[in-house]
This record gives sequence, C-alpha cells and structure tokens, in this order.
Amino acid sequence: MEERFIATQFGSFSRVDWTGVNTSGIRAMCDKVVVMPDQAPDMIGGIVIPDEAKANQGAAATTGILVSVGPQAFAYDSQRLVHWVGDRPVAGDRVYFMKYAGQEHTGRDGLLYRVMEDRSIAGMEEPLDQPEVKRTE
Repeated sequence: MEERFIATQFGSFSRVDWTGVNTSGIRAMCDKVVVMPDQAPDMIGGIVIPDEAKANQGAAATTGILVSVGPQAFAYDSQRLVHWVGDRPVAGDRVYFMKYAGQEHTGRDGLLYRVMEDRSIAGMEEPLDQPEVKRTE
C-alpha cells in the first residue's frame, strides 16, 4: 500500500492507520479523548530525518485518529453551556485538533498517543464515500 502524507504549515506527516482495536492501554475518562496522532516520516525525498527532529515535528501534529472517547466527551459545546447537537465523534474517526494539544503518552503497544479534552478537537474528516451536501445561498 502506498504511504499517504499530509502536508501542513507545521511539517509533513504520515497518516496513521488504526486496526479498530484500542491497543494503547489508555481509556478516556469524563470529557477526555485519546488520539493517535499522525507521525513524522522517517525519510523525506531520500533524506533521513533525525530522531530529535521527528520528535519535535511529531509534537506539532494536528491530525490523527480517535482511539478512545470518554462517556461525557462531546456532550456540551466548548463553553459547557449548550448540549451538543449532531453526530458525536467516535473511535476510528479521523480528527483535526489544536497544535500541541493534550499530553503525550506512550501506549502499551509502544506507539505515541495524546490525551486531550474534547474541546481540543476542531473537526472531523468526512468519509470519501459520503455524498456532497448542496448549499443553497
């Protein structure tokens, strides 16, 4: 399978794939979520990226996969005043989150995860097979 990259103003990242099973050993509580962030690649254009540079670039990742969602996550808006309306993100959704959001933890599986508040999630990627919504203006 061809490796897929995401290029942002913060760097280039390899999209992570999730098996559908949370192997991190980290379970989200209350309004927290656990995200597997996209990783900095080992090599770009034949140039090997040093481990320290990969770590710095990886901390700036703003995309990833939700692997665990707390029971109270996405129950209210970001100010905790109004009940959430619409689809709630679930494990397996590709999300966009704030730069440097949350705390980094190494899971039981040796992969890097971030535990963050639900309000750090800025958006979700729509599936490719979903029909486009027509706007009326």
